[in-house]
Amino acid sequence: MAPSTIRKSFGTVKDQTSIGIAKVVSNMAPELEVALVKAMSHDDDPANEKYIREILNLTSYSRGYVNACVAVVSKRLGKTRDWIVALKALMLIHRLLNEGDPLFQEEILYATRRGTRLLNMSDFRDEAHSSSWDHSAFVRTYSMYLCQRLELMLFDRKGGSAAGGGGSGGSVHGEIDRYGARDDFRSPPPRPYEYNDYGDYRGESGHGGYGMTRRTRSFGDMSEAVGRDGREERRVVTPLREMKPERIFGKMAHLHRLLDRFLSCRPTGLAKNSRMILIALYPIVRESFQLYADICEVLAVLLDKFFDMEYPDCVKALMLMLAQLSRSMS
Repeated sequence: MAPSTIRKSFGTVKDQTSIGIAKVVSNMAPELEVALVKAMSHDDDPANEKYIREILNLTSYSRGYVNACVAVVSKRLGKTRDWIVALKALMLIHRLLNEGDPLFQEEILYATRRGTRLLNMSDFRDEAHSSSWDHSAFVRTYSMYLCQRLELMLFDRKGGSAAGGGGSGGSVHGEIDRYGARDDFRSPPPRPYEYNDYGDYRGESGHGGYGMTRRTRSFGDMSEAVGRDGREERRVVTPLREMKPERIFGKMAHLHRLLDRFLSCRPTGLAKNSRMILIALYPIVRESFQLYADICEVLAVLLDKFFDMEYPDCVKALMLMLAQLSRSMS
């Protein structure tokens, strides 16, 4: 029997064992844990859309399901040494950040602040496949990309860029409200991410439907959120033009770091031809268009405010513009 066949058989046995344990031992949400295991299985195929939808549906019920989901995914990421499982877990997190209940974004933030190694994959190394260094590198850079998005959410939450404390995440909901009210902006409001042309990768079986939503919550096209006490809250996002210069500089710095993380996600070596990695890369590339638009938005506001700012702020704005110019030319 070929080593690859043995490896696949061993992975299938491990998945079935995990499913059996979840059905018997899980106290909180056995059906959720089973769906999570199936969505993060060892087989070299994207997760079936049915399991993703089931997870999205279950985590919309209560905070307990959200907590259980974060705990299971965190445990899976912490234990696995298989790049396929790790990549599927990150793709699931990405999908939940885009489409999941606002409580999920909140719980991710709290889990990160508690020190949970949910997205800290800096030391990840695949031990289940041969010639998998390039695949492991992509897993590490992908996790750093998602981590930087959470950093941006936390920045907006701390800065109180919306009434009641939230801009792109003025409350604990991170980016849910980010750029939700753009009537004061120069350009028209961005369209919500629409990943509904995944047919090239998904095929007829329904696998790999990451990003098939018509309306996502990743970069904040919502103005309503649910608080920790379960009550619905409405956030009024502060227009970018009304922010103080230091706040705009801080946002620009985070956007630049997110851009750097995006650029580092470019697969190399054998990873460039991996179907799983290309599928994972697709929503990242789609999001990069909005990221570039956001950077241009900030630059336009800084340009309009330039002659009204204090001299030190003018210097900072000029340095940001020069930095962006050098990035564009490199």
